[in-house]
Amino acid sequence: MAVNVYEVLIWSCLAGIATVLGAILLFFRQEWSNRVLASFLRLAAGVMVGVVVFDLFPSAIAYAGLGTALIGILLGIAIIALFDYFFMARIYPGDSLIRLGYLIMLGIAMHDFPEGIAIALGYEMKVRTGAVIALGIGIHNIPEGMAIAAPLIMSGMSRWRIILPTILVGIITPLGTISGQIIINYQPQLLPVLLGIASGIMLYLVFFQLLPQAGKKAKQADWKWFWLGASIILLATFI
Repeated sequence: MAVNVYEVLIWSCLAGIATVLGAILLFFRQEWSNRVLASFLRLAAGVMVGVVVFDLFPSAIAYAGLGTALIGILLGIAIIALFDYFFMARIYPGDSLIRLGYLIMLGIAMHDFPEGIAIALGYEMKVRTGAVIALGIGIHNIPEGMAIAAPLIMSGMSRWRIILPTILVGIITPLGTISGQIIINYQPQLLPVLLGIASGIMLYLVFFQLLPQAGKKAKQADWKWFWLGASIILLATFI
């Protein structure tokens, strides 16, 4: 399939801009309902699970079979989990609000890069898939931007000093998309494994970040947003 590189980058940039948007939202309102934040997180989780179940994973199986797809998923989970564990464990000892804000920023940048690759891989399958992946990533980038800004605002840091590094984090997603396009063009045989890796990364983010964070925001689980997100992808896949 001929992929419009500029169109891929536009969607990827929009997903990255959502991180900045999340930070800006906190500039206008200091307090957001935990229930609203939990709903955002569960909606994003449903969208991302839907993408994996209805698009990425079946495509990986179609390209190279169930075994390769499963290996890719396990690799994706292992890669992001090791980054999470070893990187965070070494830097987390600091307890200042500013240090915490930058720590969150670094952690988000770490998984925004493979998310950008996932957008490129989705576009390689079909335009709708790439756009849907970008939509799912963009939705959960909004509360991520809030997570970056909240401790920095509480520390008294100025808005401009917060927004500039947040923009840099937003750029990480399109950089990942460019890297994904290079891989597709020069090492296409890696595509099935990468589809699995992208699936594993998304599943890790859903079950180890998005849903646990939603549970912390609102103890009473409201799963309708999760199922709404998954249903949107189901309809988009088969209509």
